[in-house]
Amino acid sequence: MNNSVRSFTQSLGRRATGVSAFMGCGIWLVLVGNSLFDQLEVLFLLAPLMIVPLLLGLVGWEVRSRWYRYAVLGQPIGAVLVVVSFTVDRGIAAGVAIVPWVVVTVIVALWGLERLLSRGLEPLSALAVDAGLLYVIVGSGWLMCSRLGLQPMGFSDSIVFFTAVHFHYAGFALPILAGMTGRVVEANGGTVGRYVYSGAATTIIVGPGLIAAGITLSPLIEIVAVTALASGVIAFALVTLVVVVPERGNRIQQVALVISSVAVGVSMLFAFGYGLSQFIGRTIAGLRIDTMVMVHGHLNAVGFALLGALGWSISVPSAISHRVPPLSSLTANRRVGKEFLERNGLRGSDAPSGQMDQLSAYARPGFDPEAVHPSVRTFYEETNAYELQYDVQYHSGFRSGARLGSWVTARIEQCNLPAPGAQTKRTDSRIVDVDDVADGRTGTRAWIRTDLETENAVFVAVYATHEHKGETYMNIGLPLPWCNLSAVLWIDSVDIDTDKHGIRLSSRQRDDSGDEGIYLRTPIGPVRLPMHEDFRVWPAKSKARSDDDLVAEHRLWLFGRRFLTITYTIERTTAESPFGQRERNG
Repeated sequence: MNNSVRSFTQSLGRRATGVSAFMGCGIWLVLVGNSLFDQLEVLFLLAPLMIVPLLLGLVGWEVRSRWYRYAVLGQPIGAVLVVVSFTVDRGIAAGVAIVPWVVVTVIVALWGLERLLSRGLEPLSALAVDAGLLYVIVGSGWLMCSRLGLQPMGFSDSIVFFTAVHFHYAGFALPILAGMTGRVVEANGGTVGRYVYSGAATTIIVGPGLIAAGITLSPLIEIVAVTALASGVIAFALVTLVVVVPERGNRIQQVALVISSVAVGVSMLFAFGYGLSQFIGRTIAGLRIDTMVMVHGHLNAVGFALLGALGWSISVPSAISHRVPPLSSLTANRRVGKEFLERNGLRGSDAPSGQMDQLSAYARPGFDPEAVHPSVRTFYEETNAYELQYDVQYHSGFRSGARLGSWVTARIEQCNLPAPGAQTKRTDSRIVDVDDVADGRTGTRAWIRTDLETENAVFVAVYATHEHKGETYMNIGLPLPWCNLSAVLWIDSVDIDTDKHGIRLSSRQRDDSGDEGIYLRTPIGPVRLPMHEDFRVWPAKSKARSDDDLVAEHRLWLFGRRFLTITYTIERTTAESPFGQRERNG
């Protein structure tokens, strides 16, 4: 999508959500004076009519997706039909009227899932927004149960409806507004502000679910969850008041955020008092359900959610950009194998000799390719001239899974590492040109490593480079059945005991603006995986080895735990490799 079309789409989306919220405001004001609805119903209906479109406008300010567009188009219809549902008694008709709203919230949740999978769990401000987009579907599900007159797990009608309200406000509005605060804190807040916000946001993200679990499982879990959420929300309100409000330049926005923060802080004190009274079985300070609806309900719905959404709409803080880098589009069917390129007509016409043409392409401030040891440079620029032998070490907690994994990878001939306990393996390697049009990137070539004993493929990896913000990344795609695993790596030097350096390639994220990471490219879009890898290469120091020989270590982590280490010995061959000879003779 070009910039002009993107700008028009964003403007249209903002206008659509604004118009929807304005119309919803008119409908809601009519409902306020209508005796057909009780107070809690009127407060709840503020969410689909005004809160949801306003917050969709906030979150969709900069980023668009098809799910977002569908949600914006469907929200007004779903909201009006929610109002219609409350004009009839509980039953089939009332439940059917809720169906469009359920569809809208499913679409919103799909958008949240798309954001989460393509970006990962960081930054925390974006994760809070994603949590709100995902929680709302729980609220619509309980709303449908309430309007149908169902009582899941034996809960009373009032508890079912309260749960629907809870997940529209504490589940949807609270995390998203916390995400707006987080955008400012992460950009301009000090160390203390970030620390307090991290704890508060984490509690807000998990709190609504914990409270729902407590209501279902145990009064003790419920009071602990209520206490934690109340503490987190009060901390969030204080961070907004102390860090965010002074930073904002618009006086009206400042006033709205102050009122919103005070309202939610006070409302959570009431929620804690009510929860404690329910736990001990005795009313505290007159906190009965009618009092909670009057005070806690109005403070949360009007004071916090509505004023907070309106306040942030005046000036929306920018989100930290998390783009998806260009990834290989190559995938396999059931098997990859050493003949993958030939079998699928993917070979290009050039004859590259290395993983890269010139190491100098990766030059940047902080990395000088000229300082890299010549034998390391030669390996990357003339990879065809080397054979590798390697040992695999699976770390504690992953060995059982590795046995199953090696059985699968042996059959698809990709990432085909031996099971734990296997002896040292030797591989031949060849660099083959790849059709750029089929791959979707430029300058692509495949490094195909083949087991010299079995002649089966070990790795079929397609290499390219791309540049982002003045830095060149190594961009590797490994075709898999109907998807591919892609690694985007930055390059740095590693000190060794000479006046030259080795090389480090890593997907470990350094900050929020880089492209590095490991992605699974699926038919429905890329998913950023909770993995990272680190590959280091340096000259062998043994006198028994050639000056051209190298050693390398490849480490991989999953959820922060190292699960695999591959140690390589890399030898320059004095004659043509057996695989290359067989290819020409064939």
